[in-house]
Amino acid sequence: MASSETAVLEDVHDPYSWSTSLGSTPPLLTSAACTGSLATFFSDASALSVATEASSHPSGLEALYAQPWVYAGGGLGNIDECSLQTCLAGAGVRRDSITFAAVCVVPECSAFDLAADDFVSTVARVSAGESSVDPPLAQEYVTLLDRIADLNKFLQTGWICGDFTVPWSLVPFGIIFIAVILLLLIFSMVGTLSRQRRNFSKSANNGTVKGAETSNSLEASSSREKVENDGDIGGLLFTNPIWSSFDMSRHVRRLNRQHSTETAVLDGLRVGSISWIMLGHSMAIMSTSGAGYSNPANFLPPHGLTTTVAGQLLFSSRLAVDTFLCISGFLMVHVVDRKMPRRNSRPVVWRYLTNIPSLFFARVVRILPVYAACLGFYTQIAPHLGSGPFWYQWLALLKPCHDYGWTNFLFVNNFVPLDLAITETCFYHSWYLAVDVQLFVVGIFLVFWYQSNSMHGRRVTLSLALLSVLITMYLSYNRRWSVNTFDGAAVARFDVEAYAKPHIRAQAYFAGMYVAMLLPTSVLRQRSSWTWRLHLAMAVALVCMALVTFGTAAGAYARRPCQYTEWPEVDHCGSSWSRNVTFLYTALGRTVWIAGVAVLLYICVGRNSERSLLASVLSWKCWTALSQLSFGAYLIHPIVIFVWQLADRQKEQFRLLTFGMNYLSVCVVSYVLALATALIIEFPCADLWQHFLRNWNRTSPSRNPPIYQSGCEANEIVQLTRSGRYGSLE
Repeated sequence: MASSETAVLEDVHDPYSWSTSLGSTPPLLTSAACTGSLATFFSDASALSVATEASSHPSGLEALYAQPWVYAGGGLGNIDECSLQTCLAGAGVRRDSITFAAVCVVPECSAFDLAADDFVSTVARVSAGESSVDPPLAQEYVTLLDRIADLNKFLQTGWICGDFTVPWSLVPFGIIFIAVILLLLIFSMVGTLSRQRRNFSKSANNGTVKGAETSNSLEASSSREKVENDGDIGGLLFTNPIWSSFDMSRHVRRLNRQHSTETAVLDGLRVGSISWIMLGHSMAIMSTSGAGYSNPANFLPPHGLTTTVAGQLLFSSRLAVDTFLCISGFLMVHVVDRKMPRRNSRPVVWRYLTNIPSLFFARVVRILPVYAACLGFYTQIAPHLGSGPFWYQWLALLKPCHDYGWTNFLFVNNFVPLDLAITETCFYHSWYLAVDVQLFVVGIFLVFWYQSNSMHGRRVTLSLALLSVLITMYLSYNRRWSVNTFDGAAVARFDVEAYAKPHIRAQAYFAGMYVAMLLPTSVLRQRSSWTWRLHLAMAVALVCMALVTFGTAAGAYARRPCQYTEWPEVDHCGSSWSRNVTFLYTALGRTVWIAGVAVLLYICVGRNSERSLLASVLSWKCWTALSQLSFGAYLIHPIVIFVWQLADRQKEQFRLLTFGMNYLSVCVVSYVLALATALIIEFPCADLWQHFLRNWNRTSPSRNPPIYQSGCEANEIVQLTRSGRYGSLE
């Protein structure tokens, strides 16, 4: 028995062993303190009455046996009415484990007591004693605990008690992160004030010179010298050009600067895509985290919003990520082709091997400051911004970062660990950055090949895009994948094996590269006006994209959601499609969407947008600033949703208007935080990197051309990545 107590104590002190859902070895037993307090509890009629009323009702739990899904379950009673302690049933090792009931219980009974094998029998024995003052009410209370115990075993979940608070872990990373952020904030304030001081000094000098024209030369000289000396107060602190990198007023002006009218349509396309992604993530996180919905039938199949045509916008938001990859591939070709001169006399392999280190390093340096800041905020700050009965779910989000956080900085988090769904990895939506960097390394070689032989480069790029399509088709058929969200094991297998893998996503990236190879810079500047054929091609592309987006309304969500171990064709859940139809949509639906995006890029980029409504809307200058903030908004918005959602204390009632207002709030807050991140971290770090490259180029010896040239090329790449015209989700 001593070994059993030791094991339990170790679990209690381990911050990531919070769940008692799966039992223990040897079995847990109800503590003596809990048993004694229960005897006193059942002898107090008022306490028993309030606890029973504040808890969930037994009748509301029967529906879980018919449809045990993450959104289902009865009400949680009245958590705030309980004067003792509220314990939630449904705590599990997954973030989206169902919270299906709540019990008001004496504080001496911990979550380990409620999960004990003999807890229900102990409560029944104590309630049946002579001390029970209200046997019918006591029996209702025991029945509730008995049904919850059965459901916990059925769902493999457990208990969590009280308002949970994530413990602080400042050392070593927390204190470092906070110190760095405060230091950057101070630098930004100093840099902004130094700019204002220099402007004031310049104005004062001009005024002194004009006034000196009406005075004698000696007085004018003395006055000018005094102003100049006053303007130099602070010496190098205010005159060092590095401080201009932290000038927030300068960065604000840069946000509204449209760098190229030729690719202005990409700004609107990027903002629309990130807004669509935030819509899908809002749906996914709000419905699976925290308490969930109290009226799941209004949201879930077979009769909820997600079965309607409009509801398909929520699920189809995953296609927006392919749009970003297509844009990223397109811009990568244009930037490298414009900024790095062609050298036909040098072998492609030689150019690749000598330039890829500097280009890759420049790419990583562009991403890492914002990435690290958002990841640090996600792990060190956000979990401590609140508390509550559902706040414990932060631990399921943080545990992958505790175990595999190093994979994010190596951009291999989409492969390590290999056997987990992407939603169970650290900062899970950052898989996109890993895929983008991996495809960037391959894409640079294709650009050099294209510069050496344009025809061969285009053919190889197109061939690789088609190869990605064929690989997707082959694996979709053999592995029985499905992209329909409620298809249980089929979609769970797709999430693990395909969703974040570069060989599946490569078709979007290479399609964007292929379009860019068809439209070199010289062609963009000489494109003809719009014709009826172009309008027809755009209409066909939009129709095909609409079919992929809304076509799932025809049966993909016609039945109840499957559990993770169920298959639609066997268990009569999820999609009503046949296996062949599911295969075709899974294998080719994304391909059709990517082809439509590629056609739009080919038609709209570089062409006068006045005669096309779509191109005109996408080219509006109002998208410029939002486009440059989209990278930060993409990384930040899930954090905003989690902080918002996990602070709830009750199940929410799903209403379309409420969901829409929540979504708009998430967008506004995410962009405000993205603006702060850009002004304090993203733009200053990019400017400092550019300043370093300029100094490196000046001091590099001319007798070493490869190193010097690599630095120049990396510098040119950074100039565009800093401005948001090139890169991932910007």
